[in-house]
Amino acid sequence: MILERNIFEKIPERLTECRKIVPDGERECVWAEAGVIPYKLCDSNFDCINCSFDIVMRGGNELVPRRMLSKGGKICTHRFYSHCHTWAKVEEKAFVRIGIDDFGQNILGPIEKICMPLRDEKIGRKSIRIKARGLIIPLVPPVEGYVEEVNEHLINQPQLANRSPYEKGWLVLLRPTQLVKNLKKLFYGPAAIHWFEVEMYRLAALITSEINQKVDKQLGMTLPDGGLPDFEMLSELPQSIRKRVIEQCFLYCHTNDKFKD
Repeated sequence: MILERNIFEKIPERLTECRKIVPDGERECVWAEAGVIPYKLCDSNFDCINCSFDIVMRGGNELVPRRMLSKGGKICTHRFYSHCHTWAKVEEKAFVRIGIDDFGQNILGPIEKICMPLRDEKIGRKSIRIKARGLIIPLVPPVEGYVEEVNEHLINQPQLANRSPYEKGWLVLLRPTQLVKNLKKLFYGPAAIHWFEVEMYRLAALITSEINQKVDKQLGMTLPDGGLPDFEMLSELPQSIRKRVIEQCFLYCHTNDKFKD
């Protein structure tokens, strides 16, 4: 598969475009119109009283966790997603639960260990660290805030984050400090689905770019038909290439940073 040389320059532009798409005849959710969230179409004919999303945003409990499939993996439609493959869910009393998205856990493969922050600690880029594929990976949290609760089950069962990334494998519950500001930077709904698909093409570009830079006739790896990689392909890559690919996926906004082996 041959990819255009400037594909990385086009990715941010495509991501920006998919944030705000309102098809003819559709209306935005009242929360999007108010500027609280970056994007959401109304799918309940403005019957807010019976709308699961409205109930969650007003501090109630989610009625039915919805799942959708995209090229990049499963998406829970009541979550917000960051560039760095963490998600956020607004809960009762405006607490925010965060975790790793399905695309992210597929990139990581079997998680060996998760180092969690302490209660009342201000969340930061090095507060949550994951050991997987022989790397120590710091997660970039989707929102700012202070730790209210951590998922202690992950201490002894870190692969819960693989098996149930949106439910039992959640990471931390936060008391957010700039919730509205943070949510405006995240993807939601159709924009999140589009972004997952963009990420699959970006992953293909990353793998191809790294392989092409590696002068090694023994590699002999090509992407499958359709130009999209299989996540299992990451296990076959040399460690140096795998490291750079995962760095770009989890440190999208911090590309000068590196992981520790």
